[in-house]
Amino acid sequence: MTRISSYRLVLPPPWVRVPLGPDARDRVHDIVEQAAAQAPRNMSPDQLGPLKRELERRMLGQLAAAADRGGLDHYFPLGPMHGINLGASFFVAAVTPPGGTADLTPDALAGGVLTELVASTPGAVAVEIGGTVWVRTDGVDAPDPGRTGGVDVPVRRVTYLTAVPDDPGQWILVTFSTVGDGDPDSEHTLLTVELFDAIMSTWRWATGPDGWD
Repeated sequence: MTRISSYRLVLPPPWVRVPLGPDARDRVHDIVEQAAAQAPRNMSPDQLGPLKRELERRMLGQLAAAADRGGLDHYFPLGPMHGINLGASFFVAAVTPPGGTADLTPDALAGGVLTELVASTPGAVAVEIGGTVWVRTDGVDAPDPGRTGGVDVPVRRVTYLTAVPDDPGQWILVTFSTVGDGDPDSEHTLLTVELFDAIMSTWRWATGPDGWD
């Protein structure tokens, strides 16, 4: 059996990846400096400094929240895309498999457990990506003033869940969320979801001892 050690996603600019680990703070600092380099030339250091510190603080807060949920990597757009602010991000997490699945064969998993999840989860559908079956869900979270980041508007949330091929004891959950333009059913918000689905369609597992960076 070949162990899956990593994965690859194709990211359109300005999306970036931040691995959640000991190097996350340095990566965030580099991203903030990249963003600051695009600031208007007439912005003084006294104006730019507080903005950089606030951006870094918010990013580190998001990463800490993702890490608490088993996050491995966090993804977000570093600025507008085609002049549009997406208000979106997603993270990849290792999660505990549903009860009783650790000893299943991959074929039994795809044919049984994932099918049961689709049947029992509202809004869930089975999606095949690169030869792997995922369970995709799509829903809307009600406004919550206590939510991380203080976002008191509806949030559209999409998840993809699957077991690592050839190792049903390892499961991966990809969770995407967007406030869009404030309306979870607007064309803007749904197009942002389509963008995430397009990114997920590029998911490929890395095989071999080293995987991909």
